[in-house]
Amino acid sequence: MLDRGSDAATGTDVVDVSADGSFDIQNQQRRGMPTWEALKAEGSSYFQKKDYENALAKYASALVDAPLDQHHVLHGNRATCLFQLKKFRDALVEIHKALALAPTWDKGLIRKQCILQSLHKAQGPKQQPLGAVYTDKASVIPDTSESKESQLVWRRLMRGLESANQDCLDGVFAKLTNETDFRKVMYPGMTADDIRNHHMPRTLKQLLEDPWYEQEMIDLMPKIQAKANSVLDNVKRKGATVGDVMDAATEAILRPQVLREAFGREVLTMLQRVATKKHAMLAQDASRTADPDAACALWDQLHEATLTSLLGADSPPRFFGVQDDFLGADFVPLVRSDVLRMHKQGQLVRGDGCHVRFLDISTDLNTAFADSFPALADLVEKLHALPHEINHKRRRRHDHHPAAIQLCAESTCATTLLALQAGESQPMRLDCGVDAQHDNGYRITCIYCISGMPIPGLNDHEYENAESVGGAIQLHTTSNHHATLAAVPDRIVVLQSQHVLHGITPVPDPSSPMYFVLFRIHGSLE
Repeated sequence: MLDRGSDAATGTDVVDVSADGSFDIQNQQRRGMPTWEALKAEGSSYFQKKDYENALAKYASALVDAPLDQHHVLHGNRATCLFQLKKFRDALVEIHKALALAPTWDKGLIRKQCILQSLHKAQGPKQQPLGAVYTDKASVIPDTSESKESQLVWRRLMRGLESANQDCLDGVFAKLTNETDFRKVMYPGMTADDIRNHHMPRTLKQLLEDPWYEQEMIDLMPKIQAKANSVLDNVKRKGATVGDVMDAATEAILRPQVLREAFGREVLTMLQRVATKKHAMLAQDASRTADPDAACALWDQLHEATLTSLLGADSPPRFFGVQDDFLGADFVPLVRSDVLRMHKQGQLVRGDGCHVRFLDISTDLNTAFADSFPALADLVEKLHALPHEINHKRRRRHDHHPAAIQLCAESTCATTLLALQAGESQPMRLDCGVDAQHDNGYRITCIYCISGMPIPGLNDHEYENAESVGGAIQLHTTSNHHATLAAVPDRIVVLQSQHVLHGITPVPDPSSPMYFVLFRIHGSLE
């Protein structure tokens, strides 16, 4: 019998035939060599002995034959070796390779954070990190109450926001501490000029110095710390199940980063909650009531039938009204021209699946807007007259009863230009919640169609049931009434914000962008 490893007579290697009849010389040459698993195990053995150079070499050899789904692990191991050798930049390159293959890999994210932290320490003087909230002794503050501890954590988080190097994990906190990303998250649809002119906070630190937010966040500190501890414990537990026990140094570096992320997520939730409170207060401010005796209250823009349907006075109640020819045929091309020019000039801001721009012509700051886009400004002025008109007509209907005059005049950021391009849509939404926690004070939403997809030959009734029309306005009321309204140019849809969900179906392709102006009115309809 011949030995399968060699020719008995000549000593030459025998090449085996594979199942498909082919000869794989490379595979045959690798026979007898260590497998990638064995090489990885050797690398781990060297690592345990703190022989990091040999461990690096073994992990590199293992990469040659390892399956692709194991490459991120081996790159991560190489990054750890380089980290131990204090070659932090090389370690960062390796961990980036790992995360490119597995972006959500917990261990990789942890190792990246350790590397970044060490890089920062090596490059300059040691800075006080947000991690001090865990390493500093709380006893420096005599009062050990939960409230005092929360204030301690809060102050140190705020001081940390001033740090020039926010070496945190990618996530919510990273976005909030970047001024450009902060603006996109906080003020979708507002330009940098809009934010500056309205004196709005441009950074997370500026915003959180507002007393509205500061006390809210101090009260939430125990919850934020508990959430951070829970996340970190979960990461440690998952690592322990595969034999990767987190050492104290890694935990000390990672803990403040997890806190930051928990803090960032809670900030977003808190901002939404406080914004709802602020809007609700606007709705209850008697000084902002739209004057029913103002000249614009007599413009008579809404037909009686439209108002009756909007107020739910018809049977069955629909809580929305539809009216065509709102401005008149002569104005439509002028408004569209203004909007197209504004879009072309890059004055619309990219939002979530659309382009948007807040419109406000009620202050001297925006006289330039009215001069540059006169037809669009005229449309906005007419929309802003509607709460005055509705108050006037409701007072007349209710024999001058004061309760009928409860809609507010326009407020900042309540008027939006919306641009939808081919394939884009607006998901169904309810502009105001029905319970106290989500009641932001909005009562009426107005949707004006600047451009649309008119279908010759369909009458108004058929339009309302044109389910296949692209870019159509969909309505779903709490009284279980459904309607799909074609976005006919110069059509206005007015609806009760607490009773009617609204959305816009995807714009057909090919098609020019479709434009809408949305105006939301605060107040009460009791």
